[in-house]
Amino acid sequence: TLLQGSNRKIWTQILSNEWGRLAQGNDNGVVSTDTIDFIHKEEVPDGRDVTYATFVLDYRPLKSEPHRVRITVGGDKLSYTADAGSPAANMLETKVLVNSTISDAHKGAKFMSADLKDFFLATPMEGDEYMKVPYKHFPQDIRLKYKLDSKVTNKGYIYIKIKKGMYGLKQAAILAYDQLRKNLEKHGYTPIAGTVGMWQHDKLPTKFCVCVDDFGIKYYNEKDADHLINCLKKYYKVTTDRAGRNYGGLTLDWNYK
Repeated sequence: TLLQGSNRKIWTQILSNEWGRLAQGNDNGVVSTDTIDFIHKEEVPDGRDVTYATFVLDYRPLKSEPHRVRITVGGDKLSYTADAGSPAANMLETKVLVNSTISDAHKGAKFMSADLKDFFLATPMEGDEYMKVPYKHFPQDIRLKYKLDSKVTNKGYIYIKIKKGMYGLKQAAILAYDQLRKNLEKHGYTPIAGTVGMWQHDKLPTKFCVCVDDFGIKYYNEKDADHLINCLKKYYKVTTDRAGRNYGGLTLDWNYK
């Protein structure tokens, strides 16, 4: 409906950006994650499950790209036998961190938030997964760039090999979390034992909650805050809210005095 509505140019471009982000880029210059390859049906190994894709749409005015399309894998059609559970901060821990910031405001404590872009994408996987998507769901520029007309099946599908973590995969969250933990441990940041999603530094007083890809951060000076953000920027594209007004669906109005 959106692709046929009054804002169809916007949504068509955003859809192209999403395909380009997942594959090897598009004509709009979107940054590629090389998460998927478009393949011929014959390239799917015998006996492998092939799932579907869904398109999740949203409008997030606070994001750098407010119109959003996320192509999500139908994970229910794929088997994954290992534990796919991933730790994520809960409301109680968020309240603890917020109240702790207020309690230590006289010591200089402040709160900020950060968001990791494409957190589930490009995380290494042990093996490939496969899905098929109707040819009609590909914008013209993507069809031309990847020569999809030569890969479309008689039933009108494009087959896709998923090489790295992607939204909807059962293992995506735990793979992304393990990668985050591996990356941050190099710089002294580790989960706090006995909590679900709270972290600390081995020397700095910085503490933060991680809720999937959203960080709520308690810090005491700009140097400490920059240390964490710069560490994250080594591995991810990061957006920050230094005023700490938005975290985990909450809108916060800070009054440290």
